[in-house]
Amino acid sequence: MFYGWIIVAACLVIGASGYGTYFSFTLFYEHLAAEFGWSRTAISGAMSLGLIAYGLFALIMGWCADRFGPRPTVVVGGILFGVGTALGGAVSEIWHLYALYGGVMAAGMGAVWSPLVSVVSRWFEARRGLAIGVATLGGGSGVFFMAPLAELLIAQLGWREAYLWLGVFSGGFIVVSALFLVRDPREIGVLPYGSGAVARVRTASPGATLTGIGHFARDGLFWWMSLVLGLWWFAGAIIYVHIAPFMLQKGFDAGAAALVVTLFGAGNCFGRIGMGAVCDKIGALHTYRLGVGLSALLMSAFAFADGAASLNALSFVLGAFVGGSSTQISTVSVALFGTKSAGALMGAVLALVGIVGAGGPLVSGMIYDATQSYAPAFHVGAAVFLLSLALSFSLRR
Repeated sequence: MFYGWIIVAACLVIGASGYGTYFSFTLFYEHLAAEFGWSRTAISGAMSLGLIAYGLFALIMGWCADRFGPRPTVVVGGILFGVGTALGGAVSEIWHLYALYGGVMAAGMGAVWSPLVSVVSRWFEARRGLAIGVATLGGGSGVFFMAPLAELLIAQLGWREAYLWLGVFSGGFIVVSALFLVRDPREIGVLPYGSGAVARVRTASPGATLTGIGHFARDGLFWWMSLVLGLWWFAGAIIYVHIAPFMLQKGFDAGAAALVVTLFGAGNCFGRIGMGAVCDKIGALHTYRLGVGLSALLMSAFAFADGAASLNALSFVLGAFVGGSSTQISTVSVALFGTKSAGALMGAVLALVGIVGAGGPLVSGMIYDATQSYAPAFHVGAAVFLLSLALSFSLRR
């Protein structure tokens, strides 16, 4: 077996453990509000700060992966993330929540995306879209696996002990999986997958000569691309953070909310693989536009739906296109700027995307406090998806 696929599998486990635990925050949301009486804006603000900090730490971790290698970088990140999650059980003040999600956990999460995507990008020239789609599958499958686990732990042990055990499980899985990472195929005497002349021509890009953060910062296309992708994250974060509270607001119980989160995660998995394969056929930008356009329509439809069956079905399909378009953050970046200094590139992109996307949970929390409904926030998210779609047509060299 080509070792690159083992690396893809390791990345999948790392992402599932990190993202699945991080976005299980939506299941702790109401417990925090009920126990401490904090406003939705205050609680959402912790995740907004976390998205900014997560992006900034991804920039650091991406540089570390280029400098020291992905294995030690992700091991350190896994330890930080596990400890930060476990400490969630000791929260008693709102600033504790901000310190964890905007500090220790965010530092660990910084190692769960940019180092992994940069490694996979180096191992694959052909079928790169599919490989990245599977490697980042953890962003969706993590919710699929961790949401039921988190709900079970909360129901059996309470939300404080649930945080503790989620930290143990997630941190352990990340550290063990990181031991399988190898930065470059040439380190073990093999060539990237599909490294023939045809694959080289197909995957080469005008930006392939750009190296280092300084080069990216001087390229206007880099900033414009980050804005376009950041708008996707602004809208997507509204769903990730508020999908469970939205179900509770509609009158469903915690089990029904957890089911919707799980179905959203399952659809996310399906979309990342399916649209990763589509990307290899029609290109990264076309795939991104397809995914983000359909995400906008489905997000508004989800806000209008009331019945359990329709909400369950829509959550799966919405998850598929949100997850499928999220994978293209990586493929679009690589298509426009190549794989040199890929860790720094992915870290820089995620830092800017996180800053823009951080507004999503905060704005939606403010909308709820003003209207006592999440439906308007979901419609705002759909409009932002459409704005990202419109601006994406100007992404070209």
